[in-house]
Amino acid sequence: MNIDFNGFNEKVITMQADSTVTKPNQWIKVVSNGTAAQADANGKLVGVTVNVRSGYCGVMVNGVVTAKKSGDIALGYTKLVYTAAGIAQSTTGREHLVLSVTDDAVTFIL
Repeated sequence: MNIDFNGFNEKVITMQADSTVTKPNQWIKVVSNGTAAQADANGKLVGVTVNVRSGYCGVMVNGVVTAKKSGDIALGYTKLVYTAAGIAQSTTGREHLVLSVTDDAVTFIL
């Protein structure tokens, strides 16, 4: 691809990290006031960690991300969920704008 979406409308918030949040690029959910935990399979996408340190994590809640995908994903506005195998299209997920799909990855706006 000859274009780059990095940096578009990125927003990162700092949250407390529970014991399941250990590294960057983890999909997360909110488990209590201001606390992030690893997302459940087939869970709606809240955000992805960009850093984890000293019991806190930076969570990107808006911006463009590229992630491993599972199954076929349509371009355009598509409902997506987190699965252990990667981001997947679903009827129950939150709608995101899918910009690009390859054999193993999907690029979309959170």
